[in-house]
Amino acid sequence: MRWARGALGYWRSAALPLLIWLLVALVATTGLLWQQHNSRQATAQRFELRVALMRDFVTSYTADLIQREGVQARASLTGATVEASQFKQAVAGFGYPAAVLLDSRGRAVQVTPADPRAIGQDLASRYGHLRTALNQGIPAVSPVVRSAVRGEPVVAFAVPFDSMAGRRVFSGAVAIRDSPLSAYLSSALSLAGAQIQLVDSTGSIVAANRPLSIGAIPTLAGENAPLAAAVKQKAHSRYRAGGQWWRYTVVPIAGTPWQLSATVSENVLYAAQAGSEIAGRAALIGAAAVGLLVVAAIARARRSRQELATSEQRFRKVFDDAAVGMTLTDTHGRLVRVNPVACQLFGRSEADLIGRHYIDLIHPDDVDRVRDHGRDWFEQGVEGIRLDHRFLHADGHVIEASITSAVLRDSDGLPTHFATHIVDMTERHALERARLANEAELAERAHQLQEANANLADFIAMLSHDVQQPLTKIVGLGELLLEDWEVAPEQDKHGDVVRITAAGHRASELVNDVLTLARLDAGAMRARPVSVDLCHLVRSVVSATQAGEATPTTVVAPDQTRGLADGKLLELILGNLLANATKYGKPPIVVTVANRRDHVEIRVADHGEGVPEAFVPHLFDRFARAESGVATTTAGTGLGLYLVRQLAEASGLDVSYEPNQPCGAAFLVTVPFAEQAPHPVRSGFTRAGLKAHGMDASARDRTRPAG
Repeated sequence: MRWARGALGYWRSAALPLLIWLLVALVATTGLLWQQHNSRQATAQRFELRVALMRDFVTSYTADLIQREGVQARASLTGATVEASQFKQAVAGFGYPAAVLLDSRGRAVQVTPADPRAIGQDLASRYGHLRTALNQGIPAVSPVVRSAVRGEPVVAFAVPFDSMAGRRVFSGAVAIRDSPLSAYLSSALSLAGAQIQLVDSTGSIVAANRPLSIGAIPTLAGENAPLAAAVKQKAHSRYRAGGQWWRYTVVPIAGTPWQLSATVSENVLYAAQAGSEIAGRAALIGAAAVGLLVVAAIARARRSRQELATSEQRFRKVFDDAAVGMTLTDTHGRLVRVNPVACQLFGRSEADLIGRHYIDLIHPDDVDRVRDHGRDWFEQGVEGIRLDHRFLHADGHVIEASITSAVLRDSDGLPTHFATHIVDMTERHALERARLANEAELAERAHQLQEANANLADFIAMLSHDVQQPLTKIVGLGELLLEDWEVAPEQDKHGDVVRITAAGHRASELVNDVLTLARLDAGAMRARPVSVDLCHLVRSVVSATQAGEATPTTVVAPDQTRGLADGKLLELILGNLLANATKYGKPPIVVTVANRRDHVEIRVADHGEGVPEAFVPHLFDRFARAESGVATTTAGTGLGLYLVRQLAEASGLDVSYEPNQPCGAAFLVTVPFAEQAPHPVRSGFTRAGLKAHGMDASARDRTRPAG
């Protein structure tokens, strides 16, 4: 009986503390479960936000690409005809491995890579995105299709535009395995084992953050069947596969038939919360074990909280009112506090930043460097670090910043938080780069001015000598002829007139060279390549050049060979080479036209002493003349071969020098085949052609005089 009364008294005295303990335990359990749930929800929301940011990037990428395609097409592909070189140049700016240009009836006008079989084919009826762009006049993005040119899986961006020949469609294709989107997705999400993919309306994968299977067009069902089944039910949820739960989200890409889906194991997604959840449960158990001690310590705890609140208020005022960005991260690198300047700097709200990993805000190219510095910081045991690196703003632009971090420790000396000051250096660095760019531009302009002054000096020296010399001769002989006209024999008069005429021709040639040089320097001389009968052109130039000359020129050429060149510019090139051979070489002078595997070669050769070996590297330089050999005894300006090289480059041709055998100099002009002509490998002579020029088959290797 006495024992019963003692027990009853004990329970009465313990009732209130026990009730308090029960209430505290209930509140703690409820709070822990609520906190863990909210933490996981926040993590899932951040995951979905990252996917949304990726969606915005992909949408912006496709829209920008379509816009640039339209601008490029309207700038260079609206002519009545579009040459292959024009189309190739337009495609090169985008780096497309394959592209096609359609006419108003959906037929291929040009393709890249070049494929004559595809020209004229009706591609619009075979590809829905081309048909949409052509018929509806709006840009269209394709699902994964097989390229009409290369036959590999691609996605294409088709843009309609109006041209002189009606509506056209310019479509560029990107191989899905080499897509820039795959490269972006590979670095867009740093969660281990995460799978990101762009999927078209047929379920085919457009791009992914992992290597895709080789062979058939990869599909989401083939790569991840559980995910493919799940996304058909809900856009945001979870599914079970491989013995674990996976979180996924799906968002559409505006203006395309694509959807962006991402999935990651919940073990990985909530890995950051796992430790805190275990710690929370352990704390709850410990709290339950020492519940009565907690109740007894409430008064002291209240006083500690008041002191802590006061300290927190002071810290928050300093933290929030700072003129630079400030962040506070835990030992796992997660942001636990940010000030308003930091929110403005990153373009994100405080709620968005809290809980986010610091590394997620850093520019991907600087992540490894920051981690290396942090590792060295810990290993060396220093209390602070200063480092310059870049962040990414929420809208995607780069922030250049200078950061200073310090470690905060508890009473035992263990790190608890890291306080970081962030100073935005973007504008300052931009101004510095602009200053350096201006200095570089000024230096370049100064260098160009020096070169122009040097060329002007050479030009003035040439005018003062080479132009003045024939003019002096004309004036002198003219005055002499006038003075002796009545008494001079007719033969002397005729000789003086001949020399005056020769000097006049020399002055005319110099004026023509100077005018040609001026037109080249001004960029006014533009080539208009067409299909030209090179054999006929060479014979015409030789006939015109050797008219009245004592030095004969021999032409060796087939009946007809067509090349792609500007006839007028090619005539100037050959005329200069023939004049050079006549002036500095010795007969016989031979001009050979020969078909090579992929071009036509025109060779102008003489049998003089050739070009001194030391002068060969400067042969085509401006105002360059050899300091030995026949050039020292022959008048010249050093412009002839320079003009030949400049005219050849302006015409899309190539000119080079080689020693002639057994002696002399040979200049080779390379002319591409005209598109209408085949690319023969043999010499190009025919029996009918030989007979037409008075030569039989036994004489096909002999030379034939021009004209």
